[in-house]
Amino acid sequence: MIKEVKGNTKLEHYGDSFIARIPDNIIDLLVLENNQKFLISIQGESIVLAPEVKQLNTFSNWEDNWEDNGIRHKELDWGEIKGNEGKY
Repeated sequence: MIKEVKGNTKLEHYGDSFIARIPDNIIDLLVLENNQKFLISIQGESIVLAPEVKQLNTFSNWEDNWEDNGIRHKELDWGEIKGNEGKY
């Protein structure tokens, strides 16, 4: 668990938005990157920024988003059996 770290920043107007700069020591501690995405929320009287967690690229995630284009209509021929693959 990360120890409590405090720092000061100020709100600056930038175009149509406002910016609050995050000190380098906090960026380094949380291993944040340039263009990091955050979830912003209000808790009581506080603004809370939580780094968006990157979802791992797993087969399960890939399978959930799979859209079959229907082009394959027969079993694919991968060539002769080699090594210890065996026949099914």
